[in-house]
Amino acid sequence: MNLITAEHLTHSYTERLLLDDTSFSLGKNEKVGIIGINGTGKSTLLKILAGIVEPDSGKITMGRNLRIGYLSQKPEFANKITALEAALPLKKDIADSPANYEPQAKNMMNKFGFKNHTQPIEELSGGQRTKVLLGKLLLEKPDILLLDEPTNYLDVQHIDWLKRYLQEYENAFILISHDIPFLNSVINLIYHMENQRLDRYVGDYDKFQEVYAVKKSQLEAAYKRQQQEIAELED
Repeated sequence: MNLITAEHLTHSYTERLLLDDTSFSLGKNEKVGIIGINGTGKSTLLKILAGIVEPDSGKITMGRNLRIGYLSQKPEFANKITALEAALPLKKDIADSPANYEPQAKNMMNKFGFKNHTQPIEELSGGQRTKVLLGKLLLEKPDILLLDEPTNYLDVQHIDWLKRYLQEYENAFILISHDIPFLNSVINLIYHMENQRLDRYVGDYDKFQEVYAVKKSQLEAAYKRQQQEIAELED
């Protein structure tokens, strides 16, 4: 059973068409990498799945009571709170108290190199804010994680820790990353964005390259045959 099913999605940004009658699905425990050249709409797709952006047309069906955690490239927080307060996960029920999660939040912040837990959130850099939000999402353990370039501000040690965490993550996630070794280590599915469409490939990025090369070669050969047939008909 799919957690998310998106059908016939079409979406434009300004006058540029990003998605054209394309479909997408996410099954339970699937670990998906979204790849494609810059500007093809990878981040926009995550925003659509997170409910932040409405597609121009199409239908999105989700499982009931799904908890979705979204890491954007530019996290926003309310001002006048501390880094620790921003890192506290959402309460799971009305009886929960934020104080119950302070030890876990501090531990997560330490893993990402934070020394001052009480620093005001507005004083943090963009990279530090990304780490705060990433830690918060990992503590919440949503049913679906949507991660847009999570390794951008992480050093090698933190990337290695995140890699191990995602390898053991029991729920589904969708990941955008240009860090191919990291991508290869955590995903089992690829969705390739090209020509306003999404194509699904089973396996990691290396497997995708292998299958895509064969597919591209077949398409090029078919095009050459078509052009040759056209030329012969014209003659």
